[in-house]
Amino acid sequence: MSTLSDKLDAGSPAFSVWVAIGNTYSAEMLGTAGYDCVLLDTQHGAVTWDVLGNLIQVLDSNRVPSLVRVGWTDQMQIMRALDLGAAGVVVPMVSNVVDATAAAQAMHYPPKGVRSFGKVRNYYGGDMSANKPLCFVMIETAEGMANLEDIAAVDGVDGLFVGPVDLALSLGLGPILTMDKQVFAAIEKIAGACKKHNKICASASFSAEYSRELLDRGVQLVVQGSDLGFIRKGMHTDVKQFHEMLDERSAGR
Repeated sequence: MSTLSDKLDAGSPAFSVWVAIGNTYSAEMLGTAGYDCVLLDTQHGAVTWDVLGNLIQVLDSNRVPSLVRVGWTDQMQIMRALDLGAAGVVVPMVSNVVDATAAAQAMHYPPKGVRSFGKVRNYYGGDMSANKPLCFVMIETAEGMANLEDIAAVDGVDGLFVGPVDLALSLGLGPILTMDKQVFAAIEKIAGACKKHNKICASASFSAEYSRELLDRGVQLVVQGSDLGFIRKGMHTDVKQFHEMLDERSAGR
C-alpha cells in the first residue's frame, strides 16, 4: 500500500476527504477517486465501531490509507482504530500537553507508549519500522492555541490538525464556514509551530478556494468534502436543473 507518511515526509501536499456515512459502497467509491487518504469520522459521522473495520478493509483493497477521527482523547479508541488497520488517527479537542501525550502514548507499544498489543490487522514489529501509524491532534480551542508550542513539542505527535469551525467557536466568532481573517491568523500560527517542531500541518477545508488559502499558509494535508456532502450537493443540483428544464419547457410552448 502507498505510504501516506512517505508522501508527507517528502513535503508534498496531500488531499483527503471525510467519510461521514458508515457504508462500504460509498467508501469504496471514494477509495477509487484518487485521494491520498480517506478520513473516517467516528466523532460526528455515522461511522460506528461495528462497521469501521469493514470500511478500512474496503479502502485497503483500493490501496488507500485510512485515517480515523476518534471521538475523544480515549486511548482505547485510538488503540482499537489502529488494530483494525488505520494508517493513523485524528484526535479531537486536544487543548493541553496532557491530552496530547495521552494520544501519542496510545500509538506506541512500551517502552515508548502504552499501546496494548493485539495482532489484528495493523501492528509494527520490534524495530518499529513497519506499519508505524500517524498521530494527529486537533487544535480547535482557545486553550489549545495558548498551549500550541508545548503541544507541538510532544514526542510521538506527528501533526497538528486544525478544526476551523470549533476554533472559530472557541475564539468567540460563532459557527462560521467562511474564510475569516482571525481564523487564518491562527492557522498560520499553527503552521509555524509545525514547521518549528517538524510536524505535519493538516486542516479541514470548506472549498477549493479555502484549500488554496490553507496551502498558501503552510497547511500540508487538506481534508475537503464528504460522502454525505457529495450526495446532498448532487441531489440539490439535479432537482434544481430539473425544475429549470420544466420552466424552459413551459416558456417554449
